Amino acid sequence: HFGDDLHQALRRTKKKKLHYEEENRMSEEIQLQTLLTKLLIGDLEKKKAECSASDEVVEIDQHNENLEAKYTKYLDTLNHMFSELDDRRKRRDVPDYLCGKISFEILKEPVITPSGVTYERADLEEHLQRVGHFDPLTRVPLKREKLIPNLAMKEVVEDFLQKNPWAEYY
Repeated sequence: HFGDDLHQALRRTKKKKLHYEEENRMSEEIQLQTLLTKLLIGDLEKKKAECSASDEVVEIDQHNENLEAKYTKYLDTLNHMFSELDDRRKRRDVPDYLCGKISFEILKEPVITPSGVTYERADLEEHLQRVGHFDPLTRVPLKREKLIPNLAMKEVVEDFLQKNPWAEYY
């Protein structure tokens, strides 16, 4: 169908745009991490220099050790934060419960059957029309009129997509 081709082309374009934005965001985050690391190291060196101009050698050594420990902790925390951010970015999986049982795509208009199974409305209606009037999983007789919008699942999907915009085009 022409509409399907158009929809697929639009999805591909949006996915490319999202990928481009993600690449830029990653580059900016790397630059930010580098800048923050340099600033912390520069601040450490500045404080060490200020101390060495005014105190005795023993006090300077102790002061520098304390500063080194403090700034090492800052740098470790900074690196850990960026590492977690990177891990979250790599774990880009859509949970199975947000996907339709027929198409395995993210639910857009979830409906629940009397059997308690949630499907994507369009996929289930197509199944009922083409294959037969029964639930594809449970095989229990099913008519279109028995489908109930699953509003709770719709909210869960919308929340997930709002927090993970990449998933809409994945």
